[in-house]
Amino acid sequence: MNFIQHYDNTISDLDNKLSSLVDDGFDLEVEKFGDVLSLIFSDKAKFVISPNSGVNQLWVSANYEGHRFSFDGARRVWIDEKTGQEFHTYMSRLLSDKLGKEIAV
Repeated sequence: MNFIQHYDNTISDLDNKLSSLVDDGFDLEVEKFGDVLSLIFSDKAKFVISPNSGVNQLWVSANYEGHRFSFDGARRVWIDEKTGQEFHTYMSRLLSDKLGKEIAV
């Protein structure tokens, strides 16, 4: 699989999990425009997840911070280049903090 396929699979999976959160009553809006997934909260905060094909990274902008994740083919996960944290772990923590309830994506 190439970068775009890994990214598309990850975003599709995340989109489905976020849609389930919305269905469960969480105050969250999920928008997808092309390859970009945006999460909009009731306080108007916005998290944006996008690809950067030039460097083969998945980028997350949230809480005035940017995180860049590279795909680790051996482990089959996205890893934050700054912290070494796995993408789904990072997103679960980010959403749990924002929504005030334990969230696992």
